[in-house]
Amino acid sequence: MKTSNLKKLIAVGLILAGVAFTPNLRAAVSVFIEGGSASQSVLFDRATNLFAGGSFTATGIGSSTVRRFQGTSLNPTLSGYGTITLDINVANGAIAGLQNLVNQSPAAGDTNVLGVLSIPTFVDSATSPEAVGIDSVAANLTAYPTFVVPLVYIRNTNYPVVAAITNLTQRQAWSLENSTLPATYFGSSSTNKIYFVGRNSQAAVRTEIDLNIYNTQTINTYYTNALGQPVLDTSADPGLPAGGTVANTVLVLTNSIGTVAVQNIKSGLAAIAYEGVPYSAANVENGSYPLWGYENYYFITTPDTGHPSAPQQAVIDAFYQSVTNAAFAVSPVFTNLFIPTASLRVHRDADGGQIKPNPNY
Repeated sequence: MKTSNLKKLIAVGLILAGVAFTPNLRAAVSVFIEGGSASQSVLFDRATNLFAGGSFTATGIGSSTVRRFQGTSLNPTLSGYGTITLDINVANGAIAGLQNLVNQSPAAGDTNVLGVLSIPTFVDSATSPEAVGIDSVAANLTAYPTFVVPLVYIRNTNYPVVAAITNLTQRQAWSLENSTLPATYFGSSSTNKIYFVGRNSQAAVRTEIDLNIYNTQTINTYYTNALGQPVLDTSADPGLPAGGTVANTVLVLTNSIGTVAVQNIKSGLAAIAYEGVPYSAANVENGSYPLWGYENYYFITTPDTGHPSAPQQAVIDAFYQSVTNAAFAVSPVFTNLFIPTASLRVHRDADGGQIKPNPNY
């Protein structure tokens, strides 16, 4: 073979090698995350952290529950990829997300910021699949444990009728969610009615609270009209779609009590003790405060239908590491709002189940 032809073959080979490898090294990656609003502050904070100093743009700010983060990351484990797109939707709840993941079919509203229907790559949920009738083994789900999400009943601190309600027993909590009773039933001296403001059945907050108070009934929940008056929710799935909406409603509907994740408490609202125990991180850790659920990231196990691609798995793993590392555990986004699982001195075998001491408690 002539030397000139050999050089040509080598040159062609190098070009083909570049074509073969370069797109894979700089391939774009898209990950769609669905979950509950209980952990939206963590999801949004860690989404920006994922880019590790790289350039990115964020779509959706403030109270937006559907956001997009898009750019290139300087995280060494992701440096081989090109544009990374994180679409996050916490508008429809963790349970809807689990159903969409398992069924591999999005429902109405399961969209990214562009309004495109999407199947989640992974779901952030404080409710286990089994708690909502999904067999995680049969559904081929992998779970990445993250942390514990504490839940609370909240009241308006500026309204004397409910300001006097500082504790709920299990019996009172059950009655609150299933009827409209005078404040005297809950320990206040007023005879004014107390209205319950709860989440819909797609929310992990709803599932976990109901499991803890043994409520299997359809809740008796209210929202407000333009005049700030209570309106009974008579829809097929009564309850509000997000914790922030519950908090804002309790601020307006002053003689009401709502249920939210701790991170949704804002100025003008306060947590109510449950069974004589006030919420604190320490009381969750020692097992005396029972209103909480284990948070996990769920995705389809490789090689089953719907499993993440290798680049998507790399993004999931990097995202997970950024959430569970020790540095983030002392972040103001996390401290006292969520509990590291490793800090628990107790455990549960199932959502809402008996709280048991860990060995050497």
